[in-house]
Amino acid sequence: MKVKILKVRISDQFQNMDEAVLNDYLERYEIININSQLVQDEINFWSVFINYEEKQVKPKSNKTNANPEEELSEEEMIIYQKLKNWRAEKSREWQLPPYIIFHNTHLIAIAKHKPSNFEDLENVKGLGRSKIEKFGTEIIQVLENA
Repeated sequence: MKVKILKVRISDQFQNMDEAVLNDYLERYEIININSQLVQDEINFWSVFINYEEKQVKPKSNKTNANPEEELSEEEMIIYQKLKNWRAEKSREWQLPPYIIFHNTHLIAIAKHKPSNFEDLENVKGLGRSKIEKFGTEIIQVLENA
């Protein structure tokens, strides 16, 4: 059993980012136990103590894993690279790993569907309302300039 301690700051500036890190962690690992404690400081935060184990890995098959990037046209690959560059900037700006901003699979789906408005973004598999609200305008701008 492994242990991880995360901090979720209760501040409009940090809370959404910290919650995204916590939610991503909860999705990626088999959670055994979780406890939290409110800590009052300059910025109040929840200290979250997690006991977890690695998720069971499915046995490997003899099938070759397809690389989704190989399925992109030249135009889609250009858009995908521009989206990756945008995500890298956001990652540095928000001080979060890039996959917290968007997974590669999401960027590939955006490059393939080329949404031009918020309604189109809602139809891209894997994009939730909160990510669309946070990043939708910028994603559409990246697509318009691609």
